[in-house]
Amino acid sequence: MVYGYSVDIIISKHAKERIKTYDLIEKTVIESIKNPDHVSEGHSGTLIAHKSVNEHLLRIVYEKEENRIKVITVYPAKKGRYLKRK
Repeated sequence: MVYGYSVDIIISKHAKERIKTYDLIEKTVIESIKNPDHVSEGHSGTLIAHKSVNEHLLRIVYEKEENRIKVITVYPAKKGRYLKRK
């Protein structure tokens, strides 16, 4: 369930390569989309889910359609770059 309803989550070939490159776990990516710490708007109608994972911020760029989410890319980033400290 994402946004309160059932949707398919499709991970692109590129995103799968990034998951492998950064030694991430696909299940973590999916759970981060389902329960993000924050979601922001990206370019060209994309959305970016942010999830704190250890010392990094996992950023997942995706497109949301009616009953489907397509993950475009995923990468870990430094928390200080994208999160404002309070």
